[in-house]
Amino acid sequence: MTVRLVVHYKGLKLSMVRNAFEGSLRRRLRKIKGVADDDGMIAFCSYFSKDISLSPGTTIDFHRLSGGQLRTEVGGKELGTIYSHDLCRAFFDLYVGEEPVSLKAKQDIGENIGRVLQRC
Repeated sequence: MTVRLVVHYKGLKLSMVRNAFEGSLRRRLRKIKGVADDDGMIAFCSYFSKDISLSPGTTIDFHRLSGGQLRTEVGGKELGTIYSHDLCRAFFDLYVGEEPVSLKAKQDIGENIGRVLQRC
């Protein structure tokens, strides 16, 4: 499964992306495993520690791979892959969990999965 974000805001910096995800992911990690910290969380935040500006149209991709891996790419360049089942679960819970950050995104994901299954 992949979540792709496309930058539309002209002044967005990589560190702002980290700030947006960090609080939400920590809350979901606490819900999943009882604590807000995870080695994967530390690595994830380190990918976004630089204050690099992102131009409109830049893509930020998060790929859930087998074995609890979360690969992150910005503009088609891999930032890294984290091996953490809990962080993967927390990340995708943001979009397809009981309380998604965007109900429309969750519905779109469900519709896309439905289309894929119809092709099988």
